[in-house]
Amino acid sequence: MKNIVEIKNLTKSYPNFKLDSINMELPYGEIIGLIGENGAGKTTLISLLLNQLHLESGEIRIFDMKYNKNEMKIKQNIGFVVDECCFHSCLNPKEINNIMKYIYSKWCSETFFKLLKDLKISEVIEVNEMSKGMKKKLMLAVALSHNPKLLILDEVTSGLDPVIRDDILTILQRSVLNKKTTVIFSTHITSDLDKIADKVAFLHKGKLVFYEPMDILKKKYKIVECSKNNYNIIKKENIVTSYLQNGKYHVLINNKENISNYKGLVDVKTPNLDDIMLAYIKGDRNYDRAT
Repeated sequence: MKNIVEIKNLTKSYPNFKLDSINMELPYGEIIGLIGENGAGKTTLISLLLNQLHLESGEIRIFDMKYNKNEMKIKQNIGFVVDECCFHSCLNPKEINNIMKYIYSKWCSETFFKLLKDLKISEVIEVNEMSKGMKKKLMLAVALSHNPKLLILDEVTSGLDPVIRDDILTILQRSVLNKKTTVIFSTHITSDLDKIADKVAFLHKGKLVFYEPMDILKKKYKIVECSKNNYNIIKKENIVTSYLQNGKYHVLINNKENISNYKGLVDVKTPNLDDIMLAYIKGDRNYDRAT
């Protein structure tokens, strides 16, 4: 089996929002970044992948199985971390270990306590005494201790200081390298994905704008900044999107454009994920005004 997850024409509708015809194939042993502004559909997609919502149409296959007959088998091989801690405030990690070994057939206490040590979490501290960062690290240790084939993370690094974020990213990379775990990593902190993602999926208004390997994304686009007058010299067929801000055009172009033709007339830079996402979002809003 080539792909760990296959999503075909996935649709889920609400009164004021629609996740619309999502198609993705997620291979084994890769970190997949999931980005988009609030309300883009990231949490809806994750909830569908965890079978917390029922899909309206389309298909999800995980480990080449569907949820309707295989939910227990699928979830035994999934680890997940959400933004809010899901453990009772009076529990400590030792007690959580005693609970989890009855839930997951492949639960490994040795792995769990090693991760606690690596992440500098006491075995006896109660959840209500933990900082937000400690709770995130605890949930990650739990998510990894039954040897999951698929790890789903929803804002696991949000609100954390750079040191804790780096600890978490290191653990994720190690898990992928050593165990061929596939990671779906939804985040607003795109710099984390710049460091570790193999592919990135960008959702905007419920649609999948792109799903590309990170190395391709870095070669595919340039950001051009220029005056209103010089904007018109850029070939329109090479403009992906653009917006006007503070009297200057910000233009996302494909890399086919020969930038040397505009030397001295425009400023050019290689975009990071934040630049690409902002260009799509602000371009879609038609920021044709100074802000």
